[in-house]
Amino acid sequence: MNLNQSIQRYAVVLAMIAIAVASRLLPHPPNFTPLAAMCLFAGAVTVTPRLIAAAVVVAMLISDAVIGFHGLMPAVYAALLANFVIGQKLVGQNAGALRVVSGSLLGSVSFFLVTNFAVWIAVYPSTMTGLAACFTAAIPFFQYTLAGDLLYSGLFFGVFALVANREQSALRTKLAMQPARIAE
Repeated sequence: MNLNQSIQRYAVVLAMIAIAVASRLLPHPPNFTPLAAMCLFAGAVTVTPRLIAAAVVVAMLISDAVIGFHGLMPAVYAALLANFVIGQKLVGQNAGALRVVSGSLLGSVSFFLVTNFAVWIAVYPSTMTGLAACFTAAIPFFQYTLAGDLLYSGLFFGVFALVANREQSALRTKLAMQPARIAE
C-alpha cells in the first residue's frame, strides 16, 4: 500500500468515527445509529476489520464521554462488535441483498438479546418475571434498532456495490478501447 492509499484509508476511518459520534450525539430515535451496520460492513468487505473495530470503539468512547459512561458498556460494545463476525461468516465478500438483510436482522436480534439480558442482570429482579418485564420494556426500542441497522446496512452495502460496479464498468470500457494484441 502506498502513502496515498494509507492516507485515504485513515481519512475514511476518521470520517466514519466523526459520523458515528455525530449520529449518537445529534437528536435521533433511540438505537438508530450506523454503528452496527459499520461493523457488519467491515466484517464483510474490509481486509482489516480491526481498524474499523477500533473506529467503532473509539466512536463509542468519544460519544459515551459526552453522553455518560455506564456499567453496561461492555455488553453494548460486545453486541456491536459481534456484527463483525456476522459480516465475516454470514454476509461475506460476495454480499447479496438477502445476505445483507439476514446479517442485519441477526445483528439487531443479537444486540437486543445481549444488551437486554445485561439490563435484566443489572436492574431487574433475578426471576423469570423480571426477565419477562425487562424484555417487554425493551420491545419499543427494538423497532429503532432494526430500522437503523437495515437502513444503514443498505446504505453502506448499496453504495459499495454502486462504486464497485462503476469501477468494473470503467475497466471494461478501458479494455475494450485497447487495440487487440496479436499473438506471436
